[in-house]
Amino acid sequence: MSDTPGDRAAALIELDHVTKTFGRVIVADGLSLAVGPADMVGIVGPNGAGKTSLFGLISGDLTPASGEIRFGGQPITRLGPAARCRLGIGRTYQVPRPFGDMTVFENVLVAVQQGAGLRRQASYERAARVLTRTGLRPDANVPAERLGLLQRKRLEVARGIATDPKLLLLDEVAGGLTDPEVGQLVQIVLGIRGEGVAVLWIEHVMRTLTAAVQRLICLAGGRFIGDGAPAEVLATPAVREVFLGAEVTTSLAGPAPPTPGVAGGAVT
Repeated sequence: MSDTPGDRAAALIELDHVTKTFGRVIVADGLSLAVGPADMVGIVGPNGAGKTSLFGLISGDLTPASGEIRFGGQPITRLGPAARCRLGIGRTYQVPRPFGDMTVFENVLVAVQQGAGLRRQASYERAARVLTRTGLRPDANVPAERLGLLQRKRLEVARGIATDPKLLLLDEVAGGLTDPEVGQLVQIVLGIRGEGVAVLWIEHVMRTLTAAVQRLICLAGGRFIGDGAPAEVLATPAVREVFLGAEVTTSLAGPAPPTPGVAGGAVT
């Protein structure tokens, strides 16, 4: 992984030898990472590799045992999730977490007011714009608990966008969707990045990542074992080994048909 002084100076989010354990289980083993503004970076790895824990460390849901995390050059290691959100770190969750008894609009409005810090008319206007760009405006008055899977995923992304992030963490937002549905989500994400927002994206749907990101990082056993252009990372022996090789190669090459109901097949 590139980690020159110039890279660090330009970084939006930096992890410097960050370690996190749960008992004897190491989920972050001295991780160092630098991601710049407007970067689009994919995160892959087997189940239990520490991917969601990495997001927890960045968002403030988890506190590292050692190491330092910086955002925009400022230490944020001991800040909680709310403070980091207000600084510009937004995230989604693998299992959507909407307020089920609130409408779609109300869910997004809460994110605008609590994350972006807007109030009154400005908050309503931003919430409406976010609903429009994520295709949720027709469902604005629908209780979140009544949404189908695609719309729940859209809402999860919408709530992340609504906080006005500089960095957006996407945790498996494509899982369980059909090819057309994934395509719609990818266009939303690319639009976010086009506005200068950096994106870190965990995904098991490999074709989705390789079509969208410029940089791919593989995490296994709490360590980064690959970092670079997607095709190059997936071709390295260490990465092929953790993914049983052939499955990754097939999903990149593209001739094999996708798993029914899941875009591109899932690498788990």
